[in-house]
Amino acid sequence: MLPGNAGHRAIPVSTLQGDKSIVTAPFILYGNVNSQPATRIALFFRLGGIPFQYRHVDLRNGQQKSPEYQAINRFGRVPTLVHGDRSVSESSVILTYLAEQTGQFGGRDDVEKIRLAEWLSWLADVLLPVQRARAVRKFNGDANALPWIDASAASGLKLFDQHLAGRGFIEGDRLTIADIFAFPWIDLLTESGIDAKDYPNVQAWADRVRAQPGYKPQYELMPQADAEC
Repeated sequence: MLPGNAGHRAIPVSTLQGDKSIVTAPFILYGNVNSQPATRIALFFRLGGIPFQYRHVDLRNGQQKSPEYQAINRFGRVPTLVHGDRSVSESSVILTYLAEQTGQFGGRDDVEKIRLAEWLSWLADVLLPVQRARAVRKFNGDANALPWIDASAASGLKLFDQHLAGRGFIEGDRLTIADIFAFPWIDLLTESGIDAKDYPNVQAWADRVRAQPGYKPQYELMPQADAEC
C-alpha cells in the first residue's frame, strides 16, 4: 500500500465541494520532481503558504502503474492529491479543487470561475507542445517529431505573448490558478530548447510569478523522497 493511502477512494471533483468533514485533513501530494503537472500543485502550496505532505512516485521504475497507485489514480500518472478519504487527479482539476478548498488563487465569483476554467482549457491546448519539446529533449524522445513540435510550441507561445501584452497576469490583476497552471512550462523553457527572449511579454510575466513570496524553481519544490513540506 502507498504511504498515506489507507482507504482512499477516487471520486469526481463535483462531489467534493461543500463537504466540511475534511477541512482539517492534510493535503497529500503524490508527484515527481521532473513532472511539470505535479510542479503546479507544489507551487500552489508554496505560493499560498500551505503545508502539505509529499509522496515521491518513482516514475522511472513504473510505480505509477502499480495497482496500489492506480487505486488512487486510475490514469496511472502524477500528480494525485489525496485529501481526507478522497483523491483527485489531473493538475487542472486539482488546482480548481484547491482554490475552492483554500479560498486562494481561484475565481472570486461565478463569472471569474468560468473564465479561469476557460483559461485552463486553452492553456492546456496551446502550450502543451512546450512540454512535449522538453520531454523529447530531456528524456530522449523521438527527435524526428521536433520540427513539428517546435513549430507548434512557437505558435502557442506567440499567442500567449500577444495576450500578455499590457497585462500583469493571465486573468485580471492578480495571480490565479491560470498563472500557476501555465508557469512550469515557461519556467523551464531552456529545457524545451526555446529562448524566452523571443517572447518578451511571457518573459516579463514569468518574472512577476518568480517574484511572488514562496516561489521556488521546479527542482526545489519537490524532494526525491517522502517529506513533510
